[in-house]
Amino acid sequence: MKKVLLGTTSLMTLGLLATGPAQAQIELELGGYMNNYFAVGESDPDDGTDYAPTGLFSDGEVWFTGEFTADNGLSFGANIQLEAFGNTGDTIDEDFGYIEGGFGRFQFGSENTAAYLMHFAAPSVGAPVNTGWVTSFIAQPAGHTAGFRTPGLSTYVDTGNDENVLTYFTPRFFGFQLGATYQPAVVFTGDGQNFPVFANENTQYNNGVVVGLNFVETLGSVDLAISGGYRRAEAPDNAIAGINPDDLEQISFGATVGFAGFTIGGSYANETEGRIRGAGISSEGYSYDLGASYSNGPWTFGLLYFHGREEGSLTTPGDNTLDAASAAVEYSLAPGVEASLTGMYADWRTEGAGRDNEGFSGILGIEFGF
Repeated sequence: MKKVLLGTTSLMTLGLLATGPAQAQIELELGGYMNNYFAVGESDPDDGTDYAPTGLFSDGEVWFTGEFTADNGLSFGANIQLEAFGNTGDTIDEDFGYIEGGFGRFQFGSENTAAYLMHFAAPSVGAPVNTGWVTSFIAQPAGHTAGFRTPGLSTYVDTGNDENVLTYFTPRFFGFQLGATYQPAVVFTGDGQNFPVFANENTQYNNGVVVGLNFVETLGSVDLAISGGYRRAEAPDNAIAGINPDDLEQISFGATVGFAGFTIGGSYANETEGRIRGAGISSEGYSYDLGASYSNGPWTFGLLYFHGREEGSLTTPGDNTLDAASAAVEYSLAPGVEASLTGMYADWRTEGAGRDNEGFSGILGIEFGF
């Protein structure tokens, strides 16, 4: 989960000849974001690593989108997201198409599941905490096995990582919207499984089913958003590191309330049956966050606390935990341009004999959305 400043810049509109008498107007757009942070910090890892006091972090994507609306009112579109940095191991982050109309929206391709996309959490200001980005500013110690989109790092959990999925969203009705996703192969590669398209049921998680529901409404002067999600994927038939895994199962809840410039919120995720990987590592566990923000003109202030816990090694007593907090301020310099200052604290606790890390970072950021 990345902190994204939304926005698009239209490139052009092309009229392409169709096979029939109608002419399709395909609107092509370019968008994306670029975030850069300069950090000054101090940490005390038990493994003896001596981290320098300063560092730079950058993250960005370029989005290529195209959409046209047919004479029958149906909209057809595609979205391809290019990572802005070559060392991510995932050059194309997501790529999917969709069909949308009065019936709702069908979406297909490499993308997050419905429950992930519909999830609400505590408001984020400055450098985000409930995303896994803490690992960039206060290092995750060796032996702490929490991974991306698992409860050890975020309440934005998912059964996979941008898998090839089929998702349907209903129209919003009296504030409610339902989404459902099917994942044939659950491989956590970041770009789905294409070769072959069929999961190996002996060695791979498969047949993922995800349901998300949220409610978004303004009641008088109060903005209310509530979400819930359920995710399940079948475990491989063969043992992993000598362990016969259970089916992967996750639940999540979240809510925010906004009034008079204030937003308060929180979320909870629980991987009730964890994914088994590697040498008997389990992501079973839970996480939650609580936070509040206040906006006045170009200024936004925020406080946030996050706790994550995972089982980790099945042969080592105890759990891996993360307690993290931030206090931040943002200032809008121009449309799509934000400057921020964040104070971030994290306390990593590793199961078994001590490989912990506790630290603090002051983070100056500039965030562009285009």
